[in-house]
Amino acid sequence: MSTINKISLFLFIVFILSYTLKLIILYKSYGIKANVLGNRGKDANIFLAEFSLKISTFLWGALWFIQSLNLNINNNFFKFVYINLNIRYLGIGLNFIGLLIFIIAMVNMGLSWRVGIDKKSESKLVTKGIYNFSRNPAFVGFDLMFLGLFLTFPNIITLVIILINIIFIHRLILQEEKHLISIFGDDYYTYTNKTPRYIIFK
Repeated sequence: MSTINKISLFLFIVFILSYTLKLIILYKSYGIKANVLGNRGKDANIFLAEFSLKISTFLWGALWFIQSLNLNINNNFFKFVYINLNIRYLGIGLNFIGLLIFIIAMVNMGLSWRVGIDKKSESKLVTKGIYNFSRNPAFVGFDLMFLGLFLTFPNIITLVIILINIIFIHRLILQEEKHLISIFGDDYYTYTNKTPRYIIFK
């Protein structure tokens, strides 16, 4: 296994562990079931956006894991578009930055952290820390990890998966914004006026 593959696998394990640990802490310590992504009983548009993202992110995670293991799958879709170590290391760097942003976002969100739109439990509007720079820093982290995966393992299947995930995440963000407006009203409007949806664009 190459150094790139080892680093990629390590980052994948850190991602899975940090994500799982956050869910366990919220449930064991506070009784909060934070993963509500794709749960039934929601508005059809929300359910469709969440369920689509649930499947696409699972495929992304599986692809990240499989390609990190370097299983040498003999398929044209898995053949590298280019072989440039500098660009592949750039991909690893973006993966690391995206993962770091994602973890910071989870920590800053505290007890309000949810995976999916939660209409059944109360939470507060978090605007401090990393949320002072982006309304969706965890999703910014995901997008960087998506791009990082493609640059690290540049093939057709990786490109397709990341494009699908970026589109599905944006669709969920739009649904989530409607939910937050209905919950927090003017406070959320004020927040959107001073804080971009991603990093630069409002």
